[in-house]
Amino acid sequence: MKKRIWSVLLCVTLALSLTIPAFAVYRDVPASHWASEDIQYVTERGLFKGTGSDTFGPSEKMSRAMLATVLYRYAGSPTVSETAPYVDVTAGAWYMPGVAWAYQNQIFAGVNLSRTMLYPNEDVRRAEFCVMLYNFAKALGKAGSGPAAVNQSPFTDMDWNRFSMAGFGPLFNEAEEAMLGWAWPMGIMHGTTDTTIDPLGTITRAEVATMLARFDLNVLGTVQPLPVLNQTPAPTETLPTTISEESIQAALADLKTAYPDGTVYSTPYHSTSNGPYSRGIHCSGWATLCSDAAFGDLPWQRIDHPRWDQIRPGDLVEYKNPDFYHVVVVVKKTDEYISVTESGNHNKALWGGQYFKWWLEEQPQYVLYTRYPS
Repeated sequence: MKKRIWSVLLCVTLALSLTIPAFAVYRDVPASHWASEDIQYVTERGLFKGTGSDTFGPSEKMSRAMLATVLYRYAGSPTVSETAPYVDVTAGAWYMPGVAWAYQNQIFAGVNLSRTMLYPNEDVRRAEFCVMLYNFAKALGKAGSGPAAVNQSPFTDMDWNRFSMAGFGPLFNEAEEAMLGWAWPMGIMHGTTDTTIDPLGTITRAEVATMLARFDLNVLGTVQPLPVLNQTPAPTETLPTTISEESIQAALADLKTAYPDGTVYSTPYHSTSNGPYSRGIHCSGWATLCSDAAFGDLPWQRIDHPRWDQIRPGDLVEYKNPDFYHVVVVVKKTDEYISVTESGNHNKALWGGQYFKWWLEEQPQYVLYTRYPS
């Protein structure tokens, strides 16, 4: 009886933990923070990481080296020859690949491309990051400025004299095109008031997160393949001709290597397998990704209230209660429980969870999705 009570508490605790709002992952970003939704978005999509396991540092300023690295990772961290003409960029520095990539792809503002000093640790102004993001969009073939929008903007602090007196005169023309002709009409950068856009304000991590989220949604439409930890769709051409529990467990082991416990995986995951989950987010996105990696394009079969002997590694087990549904991927099965991988808070891959046979069979809506050939 005591064992059964502890099992109930374990299952209830796990279920509750999976429904905690994603904001709770960063203790310095409450739900009331102005950028909380954008910070949640970029974290779930893998575009931007926190400063620690439970902190984001929304008010921290960002340097030129940091921003080059952020965009370099967004581009997929491509192989690059680490050469750039900057005498103040140390060979082997943590930011060297990002700086070299930004220079070679002309991501930096023109003034930084023409000089031999980059000042990699200098805090970057809002106008300069906007220019970098605009150049990134151009490199992707996704930019188109609107000259008419420059004259339509209501911002009174976007003038050459202000830039010149602050020592940023060479940046002004690029900034005007990027901010007023592109970022503002595209909804990527908003004004700080109805009449100001604060082009020379030092940009913070929260502002960068917000601009990246808007760029991802408004410019790329979230369809651009993201370079987050090597998303692993199924290698259908290399699947064994005979599906076995051993081959599925091996595929899941490979997936665990690619996505260790606590790893944030990118969403939405869009499957071409015509499976039961089309949105590709949260637990269903992770479950579908795992299933595709193991089974490729094999068809799906739904079994309501399955018998315990029908459950095998790689199968998806879904249960529902009045408040939410949750789906897990079976990694191992014993006579008493299944060991699973599932999505935790903030789209993190979790491994090693357990669900007991008696508990699952008591759920009013308990479903098995399998892709083993009949």
